[in-house]
Amino acid sequence: MPLVEDGMRVGLGTGATARWFILGVAERVRRGLTIRAVATSAASAELAREHGIVVEELGADGLDLDVDGADSVDPDLRLIKGKGGAMLREKIVAASAARFVVIVDDSKYMSRLRGRVPVEIVPFGSARTVRALAGRTSRDFTMRSSADGEPFLTDNGNLVADSDFTDVEDPGGLAALIASVPGVAGHGLFIGMAGLVFVGHSDGTVEQLSAPGDTVAKGG
Repeated sequence: MPLVEDGMRVGLGTGATARWFILGVAERVRRGLTIRAVATSAASAELAREHGIVVEELGADGLDLDVDGADSVDPDLRLIKGKGGAMLREKIVAASAARFVVIVDDSKYMSRLRGRVPVEIVPFGSARTVRALAGRTSRDFTMRSSADGEPFLTDNGNLVADSDFTDVEDPGGLAALIASVPGVAGHGLFIGMAGLVFVGHSDGTVEQLSAPGDTVAKGG
């Protein structure tokens, strides 16, 4: 049975992997599939509309399915997301879906989460927020810049601070510490949210990892 079925309300992720998913769904839409789509970023919404997918706002009734990529996945299906800066909207959409599915290549599947953890912060008092993040988590955080050297802004008009690149030994604990800092709007640690992860290997095989019951725990 395909992941996306006729009549579904579907979340469209952000990033390279999500792009291929959107294009695949668009091809099925051209062949007659009918869905209601919600995009996690302006870029994904634009891509979807360009290829004939009708995009709407996230409603109170939520979604049947959300499909996205990740920057790092561990055996407990915990994730680091946000390389594209859309982690807050991605988390809202994922938490609104009955099923959250993640697609990665095997370079992203690790014994423990590893990489930079992005944090979306409101502009007001941002320098103080970054200092507080560093103090509370014992990690260094750097403000993200765009290609032109200007501060990177999310679709929400917020800034992004990225942690140093390292192993995340206690994802849940780190998530709680980050979330406790005033000025933080969201972060890229997704805990207990993914119900199903597809890991693509270089030999063409695909490994399927499922959470118990393959259901999404809201929150994280």
